[in-house]
Amino acid sequence: MEQNNLNGSPSSPSKPFYEARDYDLQFPTWSLEYLKTAAVDQKLVRPRSLAWAILLNAIPSPSGDVLMSIRGHRNFYNDLKKKLSMDPRAVIGDDPLSQNDESAWKQHFCDNELKALILQDVVRTFPDEAYFRDKDVQDMMVRVLFFWARSHPSPGYRQGMHEILAPALYELHCDRIFAPQHLSDTLRYYLQEEYLEHDSYMLFSAIMKGLEKFYSTGDVIPNNCGRLPTSRTAHSQNEVVRYLERLREQHLAPADPELAAHLADCNISLELFGIRWLRLLFGREFPRAEIPLLWGFLFSDGPMLPNLHYVILAMLLPVRSLLLESDAGGALALLMRPAAVSAAHVCALALHLRAPHERPRPPPPHLHNNVRPDSVVDASSSTWSFEQRAEEEAQSSGSEGVAEGGDVARSLAALALLRARLPPAAAALQAALPRPPPQALQPLQQILQLAALLQCRNHALIDVETALEAAENQSTYSLGRRQLVPVVVLPPHKQTTKQPPKQTLKQTKQVRKVKEVPLTVFHQMECDSSSDLPFLDPLRLRTE
Repeated sequence: MEQNNLNGSPSSPSKPFYEARDYDLQFPTWSLEYLKTAAVDQKLVRPRSLAWAILLNAIPSPSGDVLMSIRGHRNFYNDLKKKLSMDPRAVIGDDPLSQNDESAWKQHFCDNELKALILQDVVRTFPDEAYFRDKDVQDMMVRVLFFWARSHPSPGYRQGMHEILAPALYELHCDRIFAPQHLSDTLRYYLQEEYLEHDSYMLFSAIMKGLEKFYSTGDVIPNNCGRLPTSRTAHSQNEVVRYLERLREQHLAPADPELAAHLADCNISLELFGIRWLRLLFGREFPRAEIPLLWGFLFSDGPMLPNLHYVILAMLLPVRSLLLESDAGGALALLMRPAAVSAAHVCALALHLRAPHERPRPPPPHLHNNVRPDSVVDASSSTWSFEQRAEEEAQSSGSEGVAEGGDVARSLAALALLRARLPPAAAALQAALPRPPPQALQPLQQILQLAALLQCRNHALIDVETALEAAENQSTYSLGRRQLVPVVVLPPHKQTTKQPPKQTLKQTKQVRKVKEVPLTVFHQMECDSSSDLPFLDPLRLRTE
């Protein structure tokens, strides 16, 4: 324990305050009470990952035995790796073709499939950050997520967990690269580079204590391969859906009944956007630089994160006027975008909602430029604003064209606008032009086809393997099974000579002939010897 005064003795009446400084691990400024106050005020200092671990009760404050706790976590991870990294070749008498649940080979193949499932998410993590494009970092993320999923059968691995691990891993990495040369013994032990993977598992596990319930799938437990079981029976509702329903009934409706009624009239349930907010811990709703400050604010409440609903309210109330002025398509587009206010304002408003008599209400925020009333109400303005921002970001960002974060949110918002506005516009255009001119006939048919495609949510020709997220509240009978996609066999090259009528009819039947072709979802190719992962990236997106 290092206890040194920063601005005087703690008992000195003339200098009772202490100021935390980066990498000064001293008890007055690193007590649990002080860290909670600093996190609420968004003034946590480095090593910030250590402050998060203390706030989440993963390790004690410097008043306790920090070294013993850190050593215990690292030993636990080593034991977990040794237990779950088994070699089936060492099991005598086990058959690689065995379907016995106790077979080491069967578990080995399930582990390989689970790692491939995790890898296809990991390679998409923060594509504009060079750190996460490194192959060693991606392999480490896969290992951490795999060992956590294997040791937590319910919920197992779910899509989105990689976006919880990534900010925690990056904070641990930044704490190490920014550390000065002269450190205390405790910090020197904590910031050892060779234990980055161990500490990332410790911090990820601490964060998931409060988020695990939002990833659960009712009474359905994924199998060892990370897939939901193939069952025709309906299962109970997800905890995240129940949580959002309680939030609407017990918090949003009493705080703003007009906004709650408007969202209900627009048929916009909180789960349409709230599931993403909760499962990713608002990681896509704010600029990446604001996420560590927001997470420190959330972690100040302890590992179970009991006040997340106040943050959701603080994100909805500042844009209530825009939501009330918008129809269903515009309101959903606004909610699917990144937040219109800063994380600092959201934290201040959340504190006021929690304790209105103790915390003053912050002044009205200045909305970001990407949220304007005309861009929400008018469809043409909305389309123009999406195109303009996409062009500006394509010129300014270093991304290589992989959609992530805000790009995904804007794409979903654009899709919501198209689904809400294009079909009625196409129907009105068709009614106004019962006999369109020849030059307008083909464009009109294309518009009607696009409108019909937007309204179709389960197209037969694109029925490939169902995503885990889409199968939560419905039957999972076909999940994980190989699908057969009908492929039309094209006719041979057209002959110049005239064919008799019978031959023409036969050729017509040949055109309509359908051949069933099995789809292979993953390319299961062996990795090079430098990686311990089972397969290369299934989607071939890894940047070497």
